[in-house]
Amino acid sequence: RRSLLGTGVLGAGVLGVALALGVAQQAGATTAKLSDDDRSLAAFAISLELTARDLYQAAVDSGVEGLAWPILRQQHASYAERLAGLVGVSANARNEEVYSALLAGFQTGTPANAGYPLEDTAAGTHTELIGLVQDIKLAEVIAAIAAMESRHAAYLAERSGRGANLDALFSNAAAPLLPEA
Repeated sequence: RRSLLGTGVLGAGVLGVALALGVAQQAGATTAKLSDDDRSLAAFAISLELTARDLYQAAVDSGVEGLAWPILRQQHASYAERLAGLVGVSANARNEEVYSALLAGFQTGTPANAGYPLEDTAAGTHTELIGLVQDIKLAEVIAAIAAMESRHAAYLAERSGRGANLDALFSNAAAPLLPEA
């Protein structure tokens, strides 16, 4: 029993050291210094996420029923916070032009009709941004967000009555938004 216990303690110690080294390597792999272009692209992505957050909040404020809307709102807020934390900028400015253009659609009884194209546009935008950023970690985070927004789009396609339309569920024809040059 003692040798088994000793082996367990030794194994736990080795595992602890391995985990500590893994955490240290992961922390060291974070973005050290971003280019001004990458920082600007991240700020653009953040503004789109904050816009989506605020549009879903408008749906909630207008009285739409269902649990999806506050969850979608929180997810987009989290995406903005994740990007802001990664690049060291503030997440406080939405894209007013997109917000104003889409607000009325989110204040109806069927915000899925407005949410579906928003999510397709967001996924397409982030996919474009992946090819523009230079920092690997930033590209990985943007890619993860794009994947989630593709799932949001499929969910909202079904919720908006497009569930039998395979193109709506599995294709993205939305034009991505691009930051000004």
